[in-house]
Amino acid sequence: MNSGLGRFLKHMIVLMLGSAVAGTLLLVLVFCLPRERMMEHVVANVNEMIRDKEQIPDSGIENYIWMKKETYTDTIMIQNAIEKVDGKNAYEHAMWAYHYDVSEEVWEPEDSLRMICAGADVSEMNLHTYARYWHGYLVYLKPLLLFLSWKQVIYFGVLIQLVLMAAVVYAAFRRKCMEIAAALACGLLFMKPLLVLISLTMSVCWIITLAALLFILICHEQLESRRFYPELFLMVGIATAYFDFLTYPIVTLGFPLCTCFLLKKGALLKEKLLQLIGYCICWGIGYGGMWAMKWVIADLTLHTGTIRDAVWSIIGRTESIGGRPRFNGGFYVIGLNMDEYDMLIYAIIAAVLAAAVLAVVLISGRKAGFKYVLGQLVPFAVIFCIPFVWIILVQHHSALHARFTFRILSVAVLAVSCIGAKGFQICAAERQKVVRS
Repeated sequence: MNSGLGRFLKHMIVLMLGSAVAGTLLLVLVFCLPRERMMEHVVANVNEMIRDKEQIPDSGIENYIWMKKETYTDTIMIQNAIEKVDGKNAYEHAMWAYHYDVSEEVWEPEDSLRMICAGADVSEMNLHTYARYWHGYLVYLKPLLLFLSWKQVIYFGVLIQLVLMAAVVYAAFRRKCMEIAAALACGLLFMKPLLVLISLTMSVCWIITLAALLFILICHEQLESRRFYPELFLMVGIATAYFDFLTYPIVTLGFPLCTCFLLKKGALLKEKLLQLIGYCICWGIGYGGMWAMKWVIADLTLHTGTIRDAVWSIIGRTESIGGRPRFNGGFYVIGLNMDEYDMLIYAIIAAVLAAAVLAVVLISGRKAGFKYVLGQLVPFAVIFCIPFVWIILVQHHSALHARFTFRILSVAVLAVSCIGAKGFQICAAERQKVVRS
C-alpha cells in the first residue's frame, strides 16, 4: 500500500510538472505561428458564424441551433486565436490571453470580433486579459485556422467527435459489452448532443471524455493489472483544466468512472468504494493542480496577479446564490439546471429509463440475490450524487451559466443507466451459470 502510494506520488509530481512545462511550451509555439492567414480564414465567414436575431430563422432545426448555440464563448476562443498585441511576445500572449473588446466592463465578443474583422482600429478598443485559464484549446485551434475557415473548423470538430463516438461503440462491441455503449448513449442524450457537436466551447469536455472512454475500453486489463487507473484519472483532470473553460468538467470524471466500474469484475464493495474515492481525488488533484500551475507560472514570470484574480474568482464562483443558505441555494440551482431540459421528450425518456432500470434490478435481484446485486450497484449510486454535489459547491457558477452547466446532470443519467447495465451483466452471468450446470 505504501509502495503503491509512493509510486503514485512520484508519478503525480512528474506528470503535473511535465504537463505544465509541455503545456506552456506548446502555447508559446502556436503563438509563433503567422496570424494573417488565420485572420483571413475567420473573416471569410464571420457574419455567417455570428448571426443577429433577425438573421435567425423563425422555426426548424436551424432556429433551435442558433437560439441555443454558445456563440459568446466560441467567439472569445476565436478572438484569442487571432489576437496580436503590438509589443507583446509569444510568451506574454500565452500567459495573458489578450483580446480587444468594444466594452470596458461587460465583454461583447460577438460585436468586437465583427468590428475587428471589418478592419476597426483596435487602439480605440479596450484590451482585456483572460489569464486565469490555460486556453489549451489554442494548441489545436490556431493551427487549424491556418488551413481552415471558422466554419470548416466546426465541421472538422464534428467529424472528430463522430469518429471518436464510433470508435467507442466499436470498442464496446469488441468487448461484447454493448450495454456500455447503450448506457453512454443515454447519458449523451441529456447533454443536448447536437449543440455539443457544433460548438468549439461545448465540444472540449466531450472530446476529452470520449478519448478517456476509448482508452479505458481498449486498455482496461492493463490499467487494472498495472494499477495505472489513478494516473489515468490524474491525466484526465489535467487535460480538462488545460483545454476547458469551466463548462461541464464533471462529465470528464463521471463518464470514465461509470465505464471503469462497469468493466471491473469481482472485488469487495469496500475495495470498490475506496477505488472510487481514490480516482475522484486523483482527478481533482489533476484538475485543481494543473489549473493552479498556470497561476503560479504566470505570476512568477510576469507578475500578472493571476493567483489573486483566480482566488477571488473561486470565491465568487462557489459562493451561495442569492444570499440563500448553502444547501437551500444548491437545491435552487439544481432546479435551474434541470429547467434546461425544456422539452417533454426528456421527461418521457427519464421515466422510461427509470422504469426499465428498476425492472432489470428486480429481475437481477431475484436471480442473484438482492444483497449481492445492491452491493454491485452502490458505486453507481455514489457516482449519481457527484453532479449534485458539484452544483451545491459551485452553485454561483452553475446558476450563472446553467445554459451549459446543466450537462453535468448527464452523469446522473449515465449512472442510472449503468445500474441497469450492471443488472443486465448480472443476469447474463447467472444465465451462463445455469448453462454450465
